[in-house]
Amino acid sequence: MREIFGVLEAIAPTNATLLLLGETGTGKDVLARGAHQASPRKDQPLLTLDCGAIAPTLIEAELFGYERGAFTGAEEQRLGAFETAEKGTLFLDEIGELPLDVQPKLLRAIDDREIHRVGGSRSIPVDVRIIAATKRDLLDEVKRGRFREDLYFRLAVVPLTLPPLRERRDDIPALVEHFRTAFAERTGKDAEIDFHEIQALMAHDWPGNVRELKNTVERALWLAQTGDGRARFLLPTADSIFQSHAEAEAEAKGPTFDAAETFSNHKSHWEEEFEKKFLAWLLARADGSISKAARLASMDRKHLRGLLRKHGLIGEKADEES
Repeated sequence: MREIFGVLEAIAPTNATLLLLGETGTGKDVLARGAHQASPRKDQPLLTLDCGAIAPTLIEAELFGYERGAFTGAEEQRLGAFETAEKGTLFLDEIGELPLDVQPKLLRAIDDREIHRVGGSRSIPVDVRIIAATKRDLLDEVKRGRFREDLYFRLAVVPLTLPPLRERRDDIPALVEHFRTAFAERTGKDAEIDFHEIQALMAHDWPGNVRELKNTVERALWLAQTGDGRARFLLPTADSIFQSHAEAEAEAKGPTFDAAETFSNHKSHWEEEFEKKFLAWLLARADGSISKAARLASMDRKHLRGLLRKHGLIGEKADEES
């Protein structure tokens, strides 16, 4: 994340096109807003267009606008996203969902800095900065013929991949404090958050990433107002942790093997996978308490703490008495 922030700090003041990649909920929209606010265009519009939420037959009109009489129901002229965001930033969210037949028109608009409204004949110059985002692997989509290679490279001037929350668990305490502060400023209410509660959050895999964490924290803060003022986070049990369809399918099939790998490498890989999943389950079962987890598993507490740090399940500064 520090590397991403460093790149954004250098790139935000420019007009460079950004492509934000990463799972749902990792904060791509937040980075887009941050890049806009740190740019010379900050006083101009930031317009978000969700390419996955618009019917394929309407996406061209939403992007470029249309003239009166362009199609049935077009009773008056309407400006599209490019013209509405003039002098500002156009954030094309879920760009991977853009229909194939509209992609060359978007490419041409970005390259030429001009558009044609649907049903129109004249070229209209536009001045917008493009930031695109998607949860899809666009290079894989290119290989499958579902996304144009030339459009990919036009968008990926500065590509940034946001890591999922499970790969940056040390960010969780800072994020929780940020959400808590924002909640207090918005509502005038606060709550105490126990260290062990934070440890339980760090043991969770967060399939919904930062968005899921934010919702979990806010729910706990609201519930704390009706109780003793202490936030208690409601997380799925080890048996009901949400998994993506791909993860569930992979687990159902069991281990996969590579003919190029040795027996020793295969064994080492699956031992690592088992160790990490078991430790995450154990820490969640112990409500984030390392001492309790060590007792449940009949393990030495220092050895357990070392394993948890090895797999990123706790931070380097975890309380020695936890």
